[in-house]
Amino acid sequence: MKKTLLVEGKDDQHVIYAIRDIYGISKKSFIVEEMGGVENVLKKTDSTLVDGISDICLGIIIDADEDLNIQWQRIIGILRKADYDNEIIPDNPDAAGTIIKQEFKPTFGVWIMPDNVTNRGMLEDFLEFLVPDKDTNPIWIKAVKSSQEVLEEIEEESRFNNIHLSKAKIHAYLAWQKECGRPFGTSITAKYLQADNPNCEKFVEWLKRLFVE
Repeated sequence: MKKTLLVEGKDDQHVIYAIRDIYGISKKSFIVEEMGGVENVLKKTDSTLVDGISDICLGIIIDADEDLNIQWQRIIGILRKADYDNEIIPDNPDAAGTIIKQEFKPTFGVWIMPDNVTNRGMLEDFLEFLVPDKDTNPIWIKAVKSSQEVLEEIEEESRFNNIHLSKAKIHAYLAWQKECGRPFGTSITAKYLQADNPNCEKFVEWLKRLFVE
């Protein structure tokens, strides 16, 4: 069976690689394809599910961006177009990660960043979960404070979208590490971001249920 995980970009791809390796999931369990944006992820999902080849397991990871429900409705539209039974299509994404199985259809899994329930967010919000001792971590606390203060100072002059504040915070935090500015994936490997926490474990369990079990 061909097992494929579609993600929006290279950052997502390398985060998955790092988490997969830390949790000892075989590299042969699934391949990760970087699609260059959510529209390409959904387009490939549409064509794959409509083709209806049952010997396929397809997973996708997309950002909630500014509205989780809008993203979910787009996915529901694809599933209905591909003739999945309405009875097995949930009204809302599963908090533990959605997996849909129907006889003679591809198995399909969805994870909407950061956690399938937060209405607004993206990969960087998920990475915030991985900041060690976040409530007391002095570097993280200063990264958050400085990012918010700068945003307030430049708000009128800037076209910065508040939804991207998580990007500013996580990049500031990683910029102030001993090996500054590491990419997300290697930051997890270096334990500047730590994968051993419940939020990441829930994500890993979704990967295992979809591709390994």
